Amino acid sequence: MIKFTNVSKKFKDVQVLKDISFEIEKGQLVVLIGLSGCGKTTTLKMINRLIKPTTGKIYIDGEDISKKDPIKLRRNIGYVIQQTGLFPHMTIRENTEIIPRVEKLDGEKITKKTLDLMEMVGLEEDFLDRYPNELSGGQQQRVGVARAFALDPDVILMDEPFSALDPITRNSLQDELVSLQNKVKKTIVFVTHDMSEAIKIADKICIMDKGEIIQYDTPEMILKNPVNEFVSEFVGKNRIWESPEYIRAEDIMIEGAVSCTPDTTLAKALDRMRNNKVNSIIVLEERTGKMAGIVKPKQIAKVKDRTTAVKEIMIRDFQWAKPEDSIVDLLKVADENSISEIPVLDENEKLLGLVTQNSLITTLSQQYFEDGEVL
Repeated sequence: MIKFTNVSKKFKDVQVLKDISFEIEKGQLVVLIGLSGCGKTTTLKMINRLIKPTTGKIYIDGEDISKKDPIKLRRNIGYVIQQTGLFPHMTIRENTEIIPRVEKLDGEKITKKTLDLMEMVGLEEDFLDRYPNELSGGQQQRVGVARAFALDPDVILMDEPFSALDPITRNSLQDELVSLQNKVKKTIVFVTHDMSEAIKIADKICIMDKGEIIQYDTPEMILKNPVNEFVSEFVGKNRIWESPEYIRAEDIMIEGAVSCTPDTTLAKALDRMRNNKVNSIIVLEERTGKMAGIVKPKQIAKVKDRTTAVKEIMIRDFQWAKPEDSIVDLLKVADENSISEIPVLDENEKLLGLVTQNSLITTLSQQYFEDGEVL
């Protein structure tokens, strides 16, 4: 959808961007983030040609934007800024409809579209006859978002749109943006300096420093696999605990869980549990390797004949997890079923590992400790 190829920018003798190349896929919300002066806003403004690159090319849908009329280009790209950019002498209706009327679209269609936009951003129809100074900051920003969607553009640029708002309003608008994006699937490029905001709303995050792209990846991959110490420090060591849904079963499971076959005797199963100091044993089908059940010492204790095969007493209706299930899902399963072990199975029902009460506790405790010290 949007492609940067070897783009650089100099303002006099200052190198603002250094030969950056990356692509933004259609329908994704990509966040540009970094320290002040890293080049994120310059990168954003190049997309609608408010700033021209010194070298390199930018493409939208395969077209070189330098060959397009800048006015037409901008009218087909929504733009939301921190200060909302609303004209104070115009009503909300006039602010929202200004570009469609300049484009001389049908009046009835404009009116209907305006009402749809108000509903989309959660504002009542009676707001349309008010002026910007009669609205709160959050309401003004909603109007700014509505206006950006007025011509139903494929691309929306958002330059720190929520940074001037109070935390409660900001959090609410972030939620609404995520919900809206799930419905409309626009290509949104969003600039922020707030890592928590980036992780919350982004499909992909582009971390920049001194005019270069340091890491461009999904929030999950950046949280789990920062490419260097700069990214690690910028993101924050324990930032993943703000998004525990990114901690997966495959990240915390114990591999090589103690197992046996269905025909193993209770005596041998019990010995294996004692020797490995575990309180359960996984039963795997000998031929297929699929998980057949689970056995615990208290079940064995009820059977006098220890030559009995484990298949006779094993729990066949057991709870299990997929490798991509989050720690939030795992905690819910453990709590609702009062269990201390959760097997992790692949799509063929083969055992990948085991999430235990101890592994959950160890993982959860990491948010309070760093390098062995209490934070």
